[in-house]
Amino acid sequence: HGGNVTSLVLVPSMAERFPEVPIVAAGGFANGRGLSATLALGADAVAMGSRMAVTQESPLAQSTKEAILQASEHETLYGKNFDGIPARVLQTPAAEAAMKSRPWLPVVVYRSFQAARQLNIPLWKVLPGLVTQWEKMFVIAQFGAATEAIMAATVDGDVKGSGVQFIGQCQGMIHDIPTVDELVQRIMKEAIEVTRKQNESLLVQDSRNSTQEKTA
Repeated sequence: HGGNVTSLVLVPSMAERFPEVPIVAAGGFANGRGLSATLALGADAVAMGSRMAVTQESPLAQSTKEAILQASEHETLYGKNFDGIPARVLQTPAAEAAMKSRPWLPVVVYRSFQAARQLNIPLWKVLPGLVTQWEKMFVIAQFGAATEAIMAATVDGDVKGSGVQFIGQCQGMIHDIPTVDELVQRIMKEAIEVTRKQNESLLVQDSRNSTQEKTA
């Protein structure tokens, strides 16, 4: 789930506005280059949800992991019609149908009652909300209805049928299913190497600028 502002803009903006608050960046990061970049943007750490989901220790269904390996960064859908909150999902027939449009009023009401039962909320508390807080009830209804599709993908591995899988565009950078330890070691090694090269490049450029100023 996410908003309308990309990580490239959001992270430095938050770092500037709240310098005393630790920032964990998320959204589009899946390797050492991403870690190095987000630290340069002002974050203190990074969360790699999609990347960590495709590891050997992850409980995500094996067939869903393999489907992610085959997908490119272009094969995602973004919208809020699936579970009521803006989210990005793997492009599948079920996801396309879920994202296409909002359900009809009777469907939303029915789903609201279903969600209420799952959350042990008395139905008499739901009815006033459908009238006075329609948007909030719509979100609750969508979230409740989405659970079945999410379980189908994450637990049953049914991404070709009824399952819908949350994923980021960084799926296009995911090409294997390593252990978490292997992945972390790889990410750290790459981040250190990339940062070293960046620092060397900046120092060389700074040295050239200093030389030009002295000879001017």
